[in-house]
Amino acid sequence: MHSWNLDDMPDLSGRTAVVTGANSGIGAVTALALARSGARTLLACRDPERGRRALEAVRRAAPRSDARLVRLDLADLASVAEAADTVAKEADGC
Repeated sequence: MHSWNLDDMPDLSGRTAVVTGANSGIGAVTALALARSGARTLLACRDPERGRRALEAVRRAAPRSDARLVRLDLADLASVAEAADTVAKEADGC
């Protein structure tokens, strides 16, 4: 039986990925893996300062990546709408 791991990640160049909770834990690891695989990676984070630190970490680990920060508080409908608009604009550039 084969278990999936990061070595199985395909080339994601030309694709856009949005990762919620990207400032820590599984979200941070996922954002980094997607960025390393070539995806334009949007780190969706509630706390802008923690989000900036996570973005810097991704850019250090994957310097050629196209990673960006999107503010998103899933408990705030206005924040969700604003983030959706931002993601739609970012994805149009792909």
